[in-house]
Amino acid sequence: MWENITRKIKKTRKRVLLKKIIYSTTTVAASILALMVVRLLWFQPVTPVANDSIIMFADNHGDLSITKGEVQLILSEEKTVYIQESEAVISYDSTNIHTGVERLSKDEVGSYNQLIVPFGKNTLLTLHDGTKIWVNAGTRLVYPTEFETGKREVYVSGEIFLDVAADEQRPFIVRTDELQIKVVGTQFNVQAYKSDEHSRIALASGSVKISYGNAEDVTLNPNQLFERDKNGFSSVEDTDIEQYTSWIYKLYAYNSERLGVILKRLERYYGNEIIVESYVSEFRCSGKLDLKENLEDVLSNICKTAPIVYENDGEKYIINYNP
Repeated sequence: MWENITRKIKKTRKRVLLKKIIYSTTTVAASILALMVVRLLWFQPVTPVANDSIIMFADNHGDLSITKGEVQLILSEEKTVYIQESEAVISYDSTNIHTGVERLSKDEVGSYNQLIVPFGKNTLLTLHDGTKIWVNAGTRLVYPTEFETGKREVYVSGEIFLDVAADEQRPFIVRTDELQIKVVGTQFNVQAYKSDEHSRIALASGSVKISYGNAEDVTLNPNQLFERDKNGFSSVEDTDIEQYTSWIYKLYAYNSERLGVILKRLERYYGNEIIVESYVSEFRCSGKLDLKENLEDVLSNICKTAPIVYENDGEKYIINYNP
């Protein structure tokens, strides 16, 4: 009896060991295949891309710094163009990419391009279909070199304003980490910074359809604002569209906005750190700032309308209460 029990135990151990070997071999093979797929996503011939490929690509190549430095146009794993200008202009045509620094053939780049705009910089991007995208400071934009036959799709983390070229056969889709915005031809602003409490879509003209989670789609009309917070609460309300689009004209309009939000936007736009105490950050302000002025002049103008004072310690600006 004891010998029979011992033989059964040995057979069971062999089967378990065999299962482990098969599982380990399968896991290694799957891991190698996944690495090959990630590698191929970076650089491959310019061909139409699958539905969620842009999200996969954005997730797999998201570990990039956007706080300092030059504008980066990442064309493939081997090719990155660095642009020193604070206001870069980039355009695509049927065969080439123009950066103001050089002209590159589309044959030399991967299926996806990335535009990294650090704090203190902004960029105007014109895509091959004629769509213009103003890219604000601290923003990462991912887009294909060539759009699919049935749709045009980009991914953004940060802030962009779009003037979408109309094309009934190919709707334009903007993806963020939480939202999908679908249009045909329209003008609208997208705020989707990872560090912000809210994501905002503001419509200037046309119509957009917003999808998120399992909720019903939301359709915006001109001069309406869609807002969604980190807790999943969403709302739609009428708005002064200038508050969300004026930055592309080097202006910043705001109405009863928290001072902390205003200073955060200025920090990104100018690329200088601004420290403000929590009490002061809750002050509500209204007005319009000229972003063509230097940061100190802008802060001085705010001090004229709010009970604050600022100082510069050489590395950052500090905002204090001034009763």
